[in-house]
Amino acid sequence: MAKSPMTVPEQNAERAMQAASYGMDWMRQLMEQSLDQTAAMFEGFLTNARKTADSFDQQASEARERSISLATQTLSNTMTFAHKVIRAREPQELLHLQSEFLSQQAQALAEQGKLLEQSLARGANEVAKMTSRRFAEASRRASEVE
Repeated sequence: MAKSPMTVPEQNAERAMQAASYGMDWMRQLMEQSLDQTAAMFEGFLTNARKTADSFDQQASEARERSISLATQTLSNTMTFAHKVIRAREPQELLHLQSEFLSQQAQALAEQGKLLEQSLARGANEVAKMTSRRFAEASRRASEVE
């Protein structure tokens, strides 16, 4: 049996269904693209956060090493001072030793403080540069997904 020709209302309904189907496909593609862009951005942000945390770990490690170095130097100065005090014979010599000891301790503290400050400033600059690069990279990758 032959198929009967479509009436105008049936043709219009068929065209409407095709248009709706095309519109749904287009929306689906648009949403997939948007989700891919969002996923790329989040991946970039998470990578950036991970690398920033690693940089903070490195800075903390360096600060810890500086602190241990200062403690070692301070302890060494203290032990040297104690040995010299034991051998001192006159009160004037004790005053001179104490002055020398305090000067050494202040110098060690100033040197380590300066090194720590430089290290932290360098680390902060590196984190800022890295963060800026990573955000630009994440934005670029997200725009490439389009």
